[in-house]
Amino acid sequence: MKKLIILISFIFLLSGCYDYNELNDLAIITGVGIDYEDNMYKVTFEIFSTKKTGETSGATSAYTVSAKGKTLTEAFMNNGNNMDKVAYYDHVEIVLVSEEIAKSHLEDVSEYIVRASNFRNEVYLVVAKDVEAEDILKASSKEKPVASIFIGDLLKQSSKTSSAGYYEPFTKTLGNILTKGEDAICSIISLKNKEIVLEGMALFKDFKLVATLDNNEASVMNLLNNFKANTVLFRKTCGDGKETVVSIYEAKIKINPTDKAVLVTGMLNGRINEDSCNYDLHKTQTYEELQDIFKKVIEEEMNKVITKQKNALVNSLKIGKTYYNKERKENYFLWTKQDFKYNLDLKINKKGLIFEVE
Repeated sequence: MKKLIILISFIFLLSGCYDYNELNDLAIITGVGIDYEDNMYKVTFEIFSTKKTGETSGATSAYTVSAKGKTLTEAFMNNGNNMDKVAYYDHVEIVLVSEEIAKSHLEDVSEYIVRASNFRNEVYLVVAKDVEAEDILKASSKEKPVASIFIGDLLKQSSKTSSAGYYEPFTKTLGNILTKGEDAICSIISLKNKEIVLEGMALFKDFKLVATLDNNEASVMNLLNNFKANTVLFRKTCGDGKETVVSIYEAKIKINPTDKAVLVTGMLNGRINEDSCNYDLHKTQTYEELQDIFKKVIEEEMNKVITKQKNALVNSLKIGKTYYNKERKENYFLWTKQDFKYNLDLKINKKGLIFEVE
């Protein structure tokens, strides 16, 4: 709720000439959902409620309006015609697109966002999985009164939890799509028991969604991309449902493609989060053993993520561009036919004690 109050205050500060009545004439859009059905675009606005305290209001602090059109321009225009307020786009947090849009119509969406003079470019692009974008924007609650703001916060805070979220502005996403040897990624959101949840990551080739990663794979992807991955969990089972869990809280990875192979090197610091396998964690030798074990575990998980990208022929890790910058050869997918070799320097610590191994 504090963030919502700041939002309104910010609008007053930006536009000192506004009084309350003028503000109440604006539809402050915080999120836009775009679906595609029956050969038509459906655009949904999530709009922040500006009703005064004491006025009749619903159970939430936001509401949605939707409209369809044969083109995006027509759908946006029809949505505006359905409202008794002036659309105000300066606080759009999220552009949420359905899987159908992500697979077949993202170029149209990108062109509209870039072309529309009143539309903010610094938004997060997110894909809605197994549900319409409209339904997610309607999934507000007393605890989460504005769905689009909650989604933005969810992506930003994921580095402290699962590290599966990806949040870069749309301009960055579009730049990845348009640059040779690069491809875009973005987060996936879904609904579970009517709750908004992070559901992994979408991988794009040009303007088309071609593969997805689950949350575990997305966190490894963020680790490989050096993208705010502070809580990446790796597990090693030891039978009878027991396992040892190590979280990586600091890492620096380099991916170096050559004509013969791709080298993955890096420094990783981790800590033991759980140990039902009953290792003797008082001995330096135990940490040496665990470091060897988990280096292999991490390499295997990285290989899974890289193999998905090989099979989909996507440059989400920008390996093609890295190869071109180094060799000046326009063979952007040479790496998909090569082996990956790892040289990871993993240090595991517990309670502030770091054991380094030669």
